[in-house]
Order: sequence, then structure tokens, then C-alpha cells
Amino acid sequence: MTALDLLLIALAAISWLLLVTRVAAVAARMLQIEEYENARFLRWGMARSWLLHRSTLACTLVSVAALAGAFAAQNEGSRVIASGWLAGSLVAALLWRWTAAKKQLVLTARMRRLAGGTALLGALFAVGVTFLLANDQWVAAGVFIVLFGCVTIAAQSLLITANVLLQPVEGAVRRGYLRSAAQRLRDVAPVVVAVAGSYGKTSTKHILAALLAPSVVTLPTRKSFNTLMGVTRVINEDLRSEHRVFVVEMDAYAAGEIAAMSELVHQRIAVLTSVGPQHLERFRTVDRIAAALYEVVQGLPPDGVAVMHGGEAMIAGLAGRAATEGRTVVRYGVVAESAASLDVVARDVRLDATGASFRWEWRARELARDVRIPLLGRHQVLNVTAALAVVALLDQDLDAAVAAAARLEPVEHRLQPLRTGGPVTVIDDSYNANPVGVHNGLEVLAAMNGGRKILVTPGLVELGSVEEEENRRYGEHAAAVCSDVIVMEARPAVALQAGLRAGGLAPEHIHLVRSLDEATAVIGRVSRPGDVVLFANDLPDTYLPAR
Repeated sequence: MTALDLLLIALAAISWLLLVTRVAAVAARMLQIEEYENARFLRWGMARSWLLHRSTLACTLVSVAALAGAFAAQNEGSRVIASGWLAGSLVAALLWRWTAAKKQLVLTARMRRLAGGTALLGALFAVGVTFLLANDQWVAAGVFIVLFGCVTIAAQSLLITANVLLQPVEGAVRRGYLRSAAQRLRDVAPVVVAVAGSYGKTSTKHILAALLAPSVVTLPTRKSFNTLMGVTRVINEDLRSEHRVFVVEMDAYAAGEIAAMSELVHQRIAVLTSVGPQHLERFRTVDRIAAALYEVVQGLPPDGVAVMHGGEAMIAGLAGRAATEGRTVVRYGVVAESAASLDVVARDVRLDATGASFRWEWRARELARDVRIPLLGRHQVLNVTAALAVVALLDQDLDAAVAAAARLEPVEHRLQPLRTGGPVTVIDDSYNANPVGVHNGLEVLAAMNGGRKILVTPGLVELGSVEEEENRRYGEHAAAVCSDVIVMEARPAVALQAGLRAGGLAPEHIHLVRSLDEATAVIGRVSRPGDVVLFANDLPDTYLPAR
């Protein structure tokens, strides 16, 4: 083995490591989006665009050719294998491309540990192959290079292996954060209001915090920090001694997750906004979703109060169950939703292009107020109705809350009118990704003043067995409202376009695009001054096709 041979092997190992680092950076972002769940990450990696990426194909083909050549060369086997390893890595690096990230990789402490573990495993592989080649064990080295020449699979495998090996470390870190958060809660002792639901929970959380702000120092959980560790982080980083009310958004991707959050925060009031097919892909049945969300009620103490949307059949059933269990239940809704069974109602609801007005009433407490909100959509009336009920339960200033309601601002990316300075009105509803939310968005779009209505959407995901049906229904509704619909290319596109056609929208007004830049170009081509454009339900990067 000459010095030049050793240099060739070293260059090949370095080239492969640099290639896998680039590929693993994309894979790590997807693992983070999937909440570090190996099973879902592995399922994402089964997509043809990842498994058979051109970089993987090129690197594998070159490696196989090199192995075949080594058998022919025999005495020069190590040199041929090393040459193939280097050539395959360089060719694959030239071919590597992936869809531009909408959500960048966040280098959290956990991700840094995972990246370090993955890098160590990759380096061990490269060193091992280098050792085999340096000792003329070219057959074994060649087989390993062929297997790990599938760079997308190699990167994913290294990440999953590191994630599994680091589980004891992550468990210890989580327990430390949880102990710290529990102690902080004991020290501050705020009244905790938990908000859960398939949809409406984020808006309700922000609305409640705003309505309480004039009367009591309130902390809502940040953005969509609605998992156990997300809530823990908010407690450890944001909760201060002056906070008297802590509003916690809770979401569930599996049974027991809301129960775990409840065990940490010990809510005194629980708001349950909705039960729907969001995350049906994970839960399989709506009944399981309902059971997971009901954990927010089960986490209440004996003197706790459950504030539940009584106008929705599934929650009405859960409210009956809660009452049977001896819990205090406050049902809310609009008058049209079986008013006789409701405790807190919104009457005389009037919607317009600038917001809504209604009469809020809690007859048992002889409370009534006229409310005006600058938020778009009938669903926001429900959210404010629930929030005002909580304000009353906390014995805070109801008049101050009503005044604050008139100053509410839209939650970012949820039916948020944008000031673009251009001739077209833009509404950003990109964070509403559930069947109820998208139809609410279309109702708002239909009610907007101005010219024609244009929708930009990729459709709905994570709906399991009803995904195709819901996308068709979404398309049919959009066809009734919109002059043009711009469909982002993704898994739901076929069903969505079928719904648009079934709803009567002409093919020339259905535009399939592959990127936001292409969508913007279509808007520029089809829109006129005074038109309204709704950007709806942006998808996670894991659902986007590779470029």
C-alpha cells in the first residue's frame, strides 16, 4: 500500500463524509419536524423521492461498478474500490438537491447532541472502511461502500441509530427539565387554564390572554409550544413571579400526552374547543382523538371547571360524560347551536369584512355584554365566547375584557390580513390546517369586499382514511367561492383538483404549481386590483415533493 493509495482512501472517506453531512442535514430537519419520532421519520424516508434520489442511485451504481472492477483487477482491488468510493461521492455531491426549506433546522440542545452522535457514527464507518482498505480487505470494504453508497438511506439510518442510542441521555435531560418546571410552578403558583381541541385552541389561548391582560398578569404558552417539553420550556424560561394566570395550549399526537401535561401544570380550568379528524392519520379513529382530548378534563381537580363547546355533537357527548362524573361543566356556543343546552351563548351574530359583533350572555349568572371583535370568521365568535366565560369564572373585570376584545389582533398566520401596499388584498391563513379551519377561511373569503377571490392551498393532510374525501369537499367549496385556485403540488393535490372540477371550476382556473415563486407568478398573471388572495394551510416540509 503506497502513500498515494493511502491519500486516495483518505480523500474518498472525507468526500463521503461531506456528502453524508449535506444529506443528513435535510434528514435531521425532517426528524425534527416529526418530533424526533423514529417511526414517522422512517415512514417519511420510504418515499420514492428519498429512497431513489439521483444522488443515491449515482453513488450506488459507481460503487457497484468499482466492486465489479476490483474483482477483475484482484491485486489492485483496494485502489479500485477507493477510486469508486471517491468518484461516487463526488458525483453524488454534484447531483444532490432537495426542496428549499420552509422551516429551517433549529439547533436545539437535543439536535446538537443528535448531530454529534450522528457525526461520530459516520466517522466510525469511514474510519472502519479506511482501515479495511488500508489492510487490503477490499471485498468487505466494497460491500460496505455499496450499502452506504445509498446516501439518503445511510444518512437516515445514522440519525435513527444515534437517536436510539441517545434515548437514555434524552430521558435524563427531560426529567431534569420537568423537575425544574414543576418546582417553578410550585414557587409561582399561578392559576392554570388549559386549552385543548382539534382546532381553535391556539386562537382561543391568545384571545383569553389578551382579554385577561387588563386585569391580571397572564402568561400564555408561546406560539405552538403545545407538547409536554414545549410547555416545560415555557415554564422554565418565561414563567415569572408576577404571573398570576398561566394559559397552556395542549395538543395530542398520542394517548397520554395531554394527561402528562396535566400532571405537570395541574389546571384549574379546562377549555375544550373541538373534536375533529385532525391527526386522524396518527389516531386512526375520531373516538380515540376524543379520548385523548378529554384528558384535559380528566386532569382537573374536584373543584375544577370544564368549559366545553356544547354546539358540537362529539364534545356535547363528552360534556355529558363530564357532568355524569360529577364535574362542573360550562357549555358554550352560538344560539343556533341548541341554545337550550348551552350555559354561555353568543346571540345576534353579525359578520362583515372587518370582524363580527354579537351579544354575549351567561343567564345563570345574569351576565350579558355587547361585543365587537376585529377578527374574521364565525369561529372567532366562538373563541371569544369561551374566553369571556373563563374571564367570568376567574372573577376578572368583564367590561375590561370586552373592551380588550375590541382591540384584538389576529393570531399570526390565522386569517391575518396583510398590509402589502399592493392593489390586491392578502389574507394569511397558512397555520389553519384542519377541515373546519379551511372552510371557515373560505367563508371569510366569500364575505370580503372587493373583486374576485383567489385561493392558494396545498390541501389537507394527516386525516387518515378521510383525507381524500375532505380534500374533495374542500375543493368543491373552493370552487363555489373562488375565481381561481392555485394548488401547490403535494399529496392532496389530486383529490383537491377533483373536488374543484366537481364543483364546476373550469380547468383554466385551476393552477398546479411547484413552489411559492410559481404561485406568486400565477397571482400576478390572473389577479386584478381589488381582488382578494387567501393563502391557506401551509404544509410541513415532510409533505412536499423533492426538487
